[in-house]
Amino acid sequence: MMKFKGRTAAAGLMVGASVFGAVSASAQTGATPPVVAADTVASDQLPDDAPSEAQDVVVTGTRFGGRLIAESPVPIDSVSNADLRKGGYTQLEDQLKVQVPSFSIPRPATAGAVDFYTAPSLRGLSPGQLLVLVNGKRRHSSGDLSIHNQIGRGDVAYDLNAIPSAALGRVEVLRDGASAQYGSDAIAGVINLVLDRSIGAGVDTTLGITDKADGETADINAWLGVPLGDGGFVRTTLSYRTTDGTNRARPDTRQQYFGSDGTLMPSGNYGSGTGLTASNGTLDPREATVDRDTFRLGEPEYNQKSAFVNAELPLAPGIDLYGFGGYSRLDGKSIGFARRAGQDETVRALHPDGYAPVVEATLQNASGTLGVRGDDLAGFGYDVSTVYGGSIIDIDQVNSNNPSLGAASPTRSYRGGTRFFQWTTNADLTREIPLGDTSPLKLAFGYEHREEYYRIVAGDTASYTNGGVAILDGPNAGKPAAIGFQANSGITPEEARKESRNSEAVYVELEKTFGPLLISGAGRYESFSDFGDTTNYKLAARLQLAEPLALRGSISTGFRAPQLPQSYFATTSMTIVNGAQTSSRLLPVSNPVARLLGATDLKPEKSDNLSIGAVLTLPGLSASVDLYQIKVKDRIALSSTFQGAAVTSLLAENGFTGISAVSYLTNAVDTTSRGVDLTARYIHDFGAAGKLTTTLAANYNKQSFDRIAGTPQALADLGVTTPLFDLTQQVRFTDSLPRDKVTLDFAWDWKAFTLNLSNTRYGRVGAVAFTSLRQDQIDVLTPGYDVDIVAIDGSTNSQVIQYFGAKIITDLNLAWRATEKMTLTAGISNLFDTYPDKNIASTAESVAVGTNGSDNAGIFPYNYISPFGYSGRAYYLKAGFRF
Repeated sequence: MMKFKGRTAAAGLMVGASVFGAVSASAQTGATPPVVAADTVASDQLPDDAPSEAQDVVVTGTRFGGRLIAESPVPIDSVSNADLRKGGYTQLEDQLKVQVPSFSIPRPATAGAVDFYTAPSLRGLSPGQLLVLVNGKRRHSSGDLSIHNQIGRGDVAYDLNAIPSAALGRVEVLRDGASAQYGSDAIAGVINLVLDRSIGAGVDTTLGITDKADGETADINAWLGVPLGDGGFVRTTLSYRTTDGTNRARPDTRQQYFGSDGTLMPSGNYGSGTGLTASNGTLDPREATVDRDTFRLGEPEYNQKSAFVNAELPLAPGIDLYGFGGYSRLDGKSIGFARRAGQDETVRALHPDGYAPVVEATLQNASGTLGVRGDDLAGFGYDVSTVYGGSIIDIDQVNSNNPSLGAASPTRSYRGGTRFFQWTTNADLTREIPLGDTSPLKLAFGYEHREEYYRIVAGDTASYTNGGVAILDGPNAGKPAAIGFQANSGITPEEARKESRNSEAVYVELEKTFGPLLISGAGRYESFSDFGDTTNYKLAARLQLAEPLALRGSISTGFRAPQLPQSYFATTSMTIVNGAQTSSRLLPVSNPVARLLGATDLKPEKSDNLSIGAVLTLPGLSASVDLYQIKVKDRIALSSTFQGAAVTSLLAENGFTGISAVSYLTNAVDTTSRGVDLTARYIHDFGAAGKLTTTLAANYNKQSFDRIAGTPQALADLGVTTPLFDLTQQVRFTDSLPRDKVTLDFAWDWKAFTLNLSNTRYGRVGAVAFTSLRQDQIDVLTPGYDVDIVAIDGSTNSQVIQYFGAKIITDLNLAWRATEKMTLTAGISNLFDTYPDKNIASTAESVAVGTNGSDNAGIFPYNYISPFGYSGRAYYLKAGFRF
């Protein structure tokens, strides 16, 4: 088994993997078998004036070489490099969000590492139900489990932004279940990042800034592609991206200091430090001069460097050696919730005016792939490859303190980190078997072996220890202090661990054409060392009704094995309750405390996918519509937090003292997702007046619950009524991503100019704003807001769901091809400076009835779930040069 030796050794291993990918100097676009170049498509396969994307050749979803998008039996999007990068967005996830309607990302804040790679979603499902490939080969995910109360909670996502879009030739998005072809995770679909293989050199740079004069961004890319041997190539891409982030938080109007000469704790009510609502005692004079701009809500500050190599070397006629790989490092800063001067979490000897903890995150990703592909091995085409890649995440906390260490506390600590490595080896064979008619039977089969290694790294001692120092001053002087660094305690040695697993799979794929009817089928058997085995299938068909119109459909089963972080991640938050140290713990399901509270072994998620659609191809027009249903059984989610006197007593009776709250991962629900995808592109040539390309892409998706697990029996027997999966988590599944999304794009080409106008409508989203309010509080807070009121069983209080309305984001840019080798672009993102609806506001009236709003006492006007962020209008300039 692999040995782990800390941050330096792990980083060295990552760099080594990157060098391996580069030195192997090989790589084709990586599909099995070889990619068919677009310029090899026969001209009689489509009308001469058919839209270009109808003639795009895609390799995702089949093992029999490239095929035209219009001829695929399942829906696939192909987004070119030019389309990805035509706007002002510099990160791949943001570029895909605009180009692919069923693709969504949130804009998290104060969420640690997740701030820097977010959590991509396809068709409204969880981030972990989306599989990512690079050149047709499985990409490693991150090793970070999202535990914050935001989209993707309890899940593990891919860091798509680790791959610069300048290194890509195109992105293929398979909008269909594909576990029978690619294995675990491909429930919602597959994103295949196809690396560029072009010859030539170039450089481009994008500079941007928001309308509020923040978010200064610089993105610089350089690439070089040179011939290698007889028909081979090496293409290298270097990228650097930096941004100072944005901030749309409001000043913190709460009381910051002790009241009445240090004898009273500060009020936490909105405006209590500025005279809008009552303070707690006489205000400290410093309230009039303190800097209240202590929070950040917006894009994080970071810089990122990356390098990718894609290469291919012919060894002999019909035999190619290929390889690709890359390395990226992101260093970012995220601001945690500020601790006021008068809070017990503040060591005033170190931070007399309070502090905002700074999370410094380092994300490293590296991968290397080596393979050989040939046309004839005993009559079979073959592709044998091995891929090694991994993710390293380290978190430091700066400008903070551990209150239990008192004035001796350092202001910087290492919180801990994760390591995730994945090694996948495939051997694929393909053959066409003549059957005496015009169409042979296409056969493919293969074997895959995958090993995964996961490590949780403990933080330094100061990040989690109880130093035993009581609160030094103020009204609570002498009482026990909070334990661990703020904003989050470090990973303890007890939580650190090393785990691994492996899986083996065999698979087969068949395809046959019967006149106008194409039928394909796939089957896969896979066995995991920790979750047993599973068998999945897929059947797909396409029927050409007439020259312009075809029907298509598929039916399949899918699965997703729990990720290693979902099985083993643990973390502890230390608090003081009634003067005693207690802990709130997220525990793996194998932990005896979790078992005592109803945790059971995680099971793989299983899905049944159904899709039916139609494709229309006419002169100048291509269009498709696809209806789908995805039923997922035993979806994995983070449970509700179980706490209270009954829970504490049960744990104490069994020898587990000092624990106040517990949560764990669980197969909580079964869901059904139903939706429709619509795409259309029309090209009209106006002669001397230019050419107009109009593109429409839309998605509607609705999720519903077929089963929601009830309160675990062990807790129900104690009279605990907290559900295993509460309303907050339920609404996050059903409403945190837009149910509908529509993009309408106009591109006008005239001589050396291209004017692009893009409009993206993001549908309504929702989140639980309050988990328990009295009716008089609801009456004061909710007028003017779109809300649902949900009664709480056995209580006169209610929960409040707030909905945020649909918005249209318009982007505009003008590109000028100044010479054959130079292009200049100017543009505006979010032309009309559109912001999401605001959170329910804190007001003096709400404070009078005993509650703030859902805006963190006025600090956060916008909700994390906004599908387009909350940075507003931005301007950018771009220059590109090719040599």
